[in-house]
Amino acid sequence: MNGNEPAPMMAIDEDDEFFLTLTNVGMIMRPDLFEKHTVHFHGYPNASSFYDGVPDASVAINIGASFTYYYLAPDAGTYFWHCHITPPEHLQMGMVGQIFVRPRQNRVPAGQSLYQSLVLQQKDLRTACNDILCSTPLPPQNNVHHGPNLSGTPTLYAYNDGDGSTAYDVEYPVQIHGFDPNFHFVGMTFNPEPFTDMKDKFFMLNGRSYPDTVNPSPLSTPASDGVPRFSQPLPSLINIPVGGKVLLRISDLDVTEYQTLASLGMPMHVVAINARLLRDMAGNDMTYYTNSITLGGGESLDLILDASDTTKYRSGQVFYLYTPNLDHLANDQENFGGLMTDVHICRSVDPKTKVCTL
Repeated sequence: MNGNEPAPMMAIDEDDEFFLTLTNVGMIMRPDLFEKHTVHFHGYPNASSFYDGVPDASVAINIGASFTYYYLAPDAGTYFWHCHITPPEHLQMGMVGQIFVRPRQNRVPAGQSLYQSLVLQQKDLRTACNDILCSTPLPPQNNVHHGPNLSGTPTLYAYNDGDGSTAYDVEYPVQIHGFDPNFHFVGMTFNPEPFTDMKDKFFMLNGRSYPDTVNPSPLSTPASDGVPRFSQPLPSLINIPVGGKVLLRISDLDVTEYQTLASLGMPMHVVAINARLLRDMAGNDMTYYTNSITLGGGESLDLILDASDTTKYRSGQVFYLYTPNLDHLANDQENFGGLMTDVHICRSVDPKTKVCTL
C-alpha cells in the first residue's frame, strides 16, 4: 500500500463521507502473479457489504483496475484496514493500516455541557441509546463543560463520552505487526508459501523494531527499482506534555502471535476495546487501569497515559512501553529489538508534529 509499512493511515470525523480509490498496479518483482486486492475496514460498521472488501460478498480489484469505496463514518473509534485477498499472506506482506473516527463531541462549542450536547446529538440521530445497539450509552448526568487543553485549544476526545473521561492532548497510532523473513524469502523466490509453518521472528511497532522505533524521522528503503523511498513513515516515540494526557490507539495486525505491551511507572487507563467505549448499558464506567495489555490479531484498544500529576511526572523523565515476552523483544534472536519504544515527558508537545520541547 504505497510501499509503506504500515499502510497509509487515515483519520476522519463522525458523519464524514469518505471516498477511497484503490488502484491495483501489480508487482515489479512478481509479474507472474495476477493478484486481486481489496480494502476491508476491519470491525467497521459498513451500511452495505458491497464496500466491505470481503471478496465473497463485494468487489475485488484486478491488476490495472481501480475501484472507489464509499464510507459514512457513523461511530467513533480506532479501526484498521487491510487487504482481504489471502489475508494471512497479504497482512504479513504489510497491507495493513489504521483508520480513526473522531467523535462528534470534539465539535461541541467551548464552554458548553458535554452531557447536554450528547443528549441533543442522540435526539438528532433519533437514537434513545438505551438498547444493545447503542455504542456509547449516556453517562450519569454531569456538568462537565468543553474547556481548553494545555495549549489553549479545545480539548479532544477519543469517544462521545459525555463526561470528559476520554479527553487527551496528543494522540499516537501504535500498530503491532509481525514479520517472518523465511515466508517472504520463499514467496519472492517463486516457491509456494508455507502458510502452516509461518512463524514471526521480527516484531514491530508501526513497521519498526527497537531502536528504530525511537527515531523520530521517516525511514527510507531502496525500492525494487533502486530508488530510496520512505517505507516506514511513522515512529513510535511517544511524547507527553507535562500535566497532559496522550491517547494511544493500539491495533494488533499480527497473524501468528498474541502481543503484550507493558508500561511500568505510568499506568495505562484502558478506555475502549475494539472501538467500543468501556461502559455498561446503564452508563456506568467500566474503564480500568493496568500495567499491561494483551491483544490478539484483529483487535484494537484505546488507552490513555496520564501525566497530569506534575509532582510525579516531570519534564525530562523517560519511561518505556515494551513487551514482557522476551522472545518478542529481539530481532530474530539478536539482542535489543522488537516491541519497545520510549515515552518522554516534555515541557510541551506540538499535537500535530509531535515535536517535544524539554
